[in-house]
Amino acid sequence: MAEIQRKARGQFPRTALPPTQSSKYWAKEKDRYLRQLLITDIEELTGREAIVYFAQLNEGINHTDPDDLSEILEDIEGKSVDLIIQTPGGSVDAIEKFVSVLRHRVDDYRVIVPSWAKSGGTVIAMSASTILLGVNSELGPIDPHMMLPELGQMPCEFIARDASKDQVLRDYADANVKRMRGLAEKILRRGMLKDLDDKDLQTTLNKLSSATQYNSHGAVIDFSEAKELGLNVEWMDPKCDLWRAVWLLYCLYDHDTKSNDLGRIVEGAINSIARPRTDD
Repeated sequence: MAEIQRKARGQFPRTALPPTQSSKYWAKEKDRYLRQLLITDIEELTGREAIVYFAQLNEGINHTDPDDLSEILEDIEGKSVDLIIQTPGGSVDAIEKFVSVLRHRVDDYRVIVPSWAKSGGTVIAMSASTILLGVNSELGPIDPHMMLPELGQMPCEFIARDASKDQVLRDYADANVKRMRGLAEKILRRGMLKDLDDKDLQTTLNKLSSATQYNSHGAVIDFSEAKELGLNVEWMDPKCDLWRAVWLLYCLYDHDTKSNDLGRIVEGAINSIARPRTDD
């Protein structure tokens, strides 16, 4: 992709030539420039443009994220994109908008998971044409949870069935279960499982969206399990160039967010948006 040369090549020096920015500004932004250079390297490996959504473990997707994603997608020139994603999940409504932005901005996108795309992150991954997974990659069950003061995070499915709980709370929990499952079904019918017959589709949904199938919201759905579920997944061998580049980029985001007390970064080869941590 010759047009990629316009991007990070002029930002992070690989030659004796100085960078195009002032030295002090370049020094301040060097972490970002290095990440963007690696994004460019990945683009050259795949022949597709790439964007990154990276969030720390306790930073759920919220309504600022689809807007940030849309901003970064403004600079995408092609219509085939790889989304490299790291997320614990988040608000169902925000996830729905996140997928909507992707589908309106690009014609085709794959999702690459270096480490984890859990819960709603799995829903985003399932909205893609293909999910690329490696040895460290994991998806997860999509059963929604609620915080109860006396118990902590609990599956909405359990709360909805608990006759000792207030009926309003039970109804709200049941609505959350139906909302997440409905969104996942809509996404899969329009996406990677659109050619699957209804019985097989329901089997996949039943396993992913039930709190009693995996018995843990954090259960690991790796490449083999995702393939058995019928998802359109591709394997990145741990020794292949793409996996090694993706893992190196992941390690940079992991280090930079923790070192700079950032909650999330949404980034492409040109522009970048970083958000502070939202937890206490």
